[in-house]
Amino acid sequence: MNRIRAARQARGWTQNELAERAQVAARTVHAVEKGEACRQATKRKILSALGVPWELRDDYFPGPRRVRHAPIEEARSA
Repeated sequence: MNRIRAARQARGWTQNELAERAQVAARTVHAVEKGEACRQATKRKILSALGVPWELRDDYFPGPRRVRHAPIEEARSA
């Protein structure tokens, strides 16, 4: 489960309540909980509203996935 969603639900908040406390749009909270990327400022606002230290941001907002490309020779023969 998404850590932002888990933290929000642990506090008994709706997405709208978190959005209001973090001063972001409710659709932003929805997108973040779906795993979509957001700005650093948005991350700060959401984590602050949830009472999560900035140092733990990587636990709540994992970095982008790395795509492993097949070597050119394998791709040509496929």
